[in-house]
Amino acid sequence: MSGDVTLAGRAAPRGWWMIFVLFLLYVFSWVDRLILSMMVDPIKASLSLNDYEIGLVMTTSFAVATSLFGIPTGWLVDRFPRRIILFVGVMMWSIATWLSGHAHSYGELLAFRVLVGIGETVIVPCAYSLIADAMPREQLTRANASFQMGGKTGSAASFALGGPLIAFAATAAAAGLPLMGGLEPWQRVMVMVGLPGLVLAFLAFTFPEPARRSFIATDTADKKGELRRFLRANAPLVIIMMVSFSCLASVGYTLTSWVPTFMSRHFGWQPAQYGPVVAILNLISAASLVVNGAIVDKLFARGMKDAHMRFYSWLMLIVSPAAIGMFLIDSPWPFLAMYCVVQFVTVPFIVYVAGIVALVAPNSIRATLIAMFQFVFTMVGLGVGPAVVGALSTFLYDDPKRIGDAMFWVIIVSFAIGFLTMRLGLAPLRRAMDGLTTPNENA
Repeated sequence: MSGDVTLAGRAAPRGWWMIFVLFLLYVFSWVDRLILSMMVDPIKASLSLNDYEIGLVMTTSFAVATSLFGIPTGWLVDRFPRRIILFVGVMMWSIATWLSGHAHSYGELLAFRVLVGIGETVIVPCAYSLIADAMPREQLTRANASFQMGGKTGSAASFALGGPLIAFAATAAAAGLPLMGGLEPWQRVMVMVGLPGLVLAFLAFTFPEPARRSFIATDTADKKGELRRFLRANAPLVIIMMVSFSCLASVGYTLTSWVPTFMSRHFGWQPAQYGPVVAILNLISAASLVVNGAIVDKLFARGMKDAHMRFYSWLMLIVSPAAIGMFLIDSPWPFLAMYCVVQFVTVPFIVYVAGIVALVAPNSIRATLIAMFQFVFTMVGLGVGPAVVGALSTFLYDDPKRIGDAMFWVIIVSFAIGFLTMRLGLAPLRRAMDGLTTPNENA
């Protein structure tokens, strides 16, 4: 089934239903990904791991999956029905999360987490490809932000539900449930988190497949080599975006992966204590996504061609004091407040990347481009940032309680490089936007 999901320059209701389904699936992908970060110490004790090894399980496993399958997934999304690809991906990561609950060694857990990562490579390119074809360009950033709220909402759900779920998993009632026999509490949590996705995957077939379209004038008769031509023509912009947003990905994934452990080790808070608080903070930053997206859409509509990166650089400048100060204080509540502020410019960065790609790239290569960006962001942000924190904690400081010092240096260096390169990208972005058609063309 395929169909038009726009009406006279605005999104039809089923277009917004599609975005809601994508949002919901994205929420569950983040729950499957982040729940592990709330059980670092129990898993370490169960499998005899150190911080470096658990860092590889939480983050580098996803980097490996993205490096192997991210770009091929984008290629598939550009050429085949996206709803089917989305369904297969959701089923894969849900089954792999369930299998993670049956891991009894470091190698098994690492392998299952790689499978989770492979499944999750589909959600971002599928979503942004579908949204770019379903929404008017004047609403793209807002629509992308609505989907991207799923990341923050998923983080919030992980922390809000994770504490009670972890506590319940340790009870005799949980041990008596089907499929839970002989499992440790952290393993029961993984099984319970993985199972809902087996049902939710079928939501991918509740909306039509939108017709593919482009916002730029292209030679539709010559698709061969289109990606290569685009990269050659826009090399400065692509390189700067990869460097800048990768640094911001490093900040975001470092915080997401290690803040729960930092709260436990530094402040003595348990998941049931910090989980609800962190969940509320993530919901606040999630709400900011839609507001920021609307601002970018208005700035762009008024003629600011570099609005997507200029506005983002403004946000970075505003929150930089919090990024610097959050690990220099020794009180949990000011730390959490600064953590909330920094979150405004970390996880949502892909909204701006997707908005730029949708506007300046031909339809036939959009998902592949998103997958390429995601590959670099994951390799640097998820694969390097949190792993460096674990390495510094294990090999430099040799003190688990100094995890905050390791996080500080990774965040500060990444933030500084990200801001400087973001500003360098404004001129190349303006040049790339010069090729846009008028709003009623190629719609």
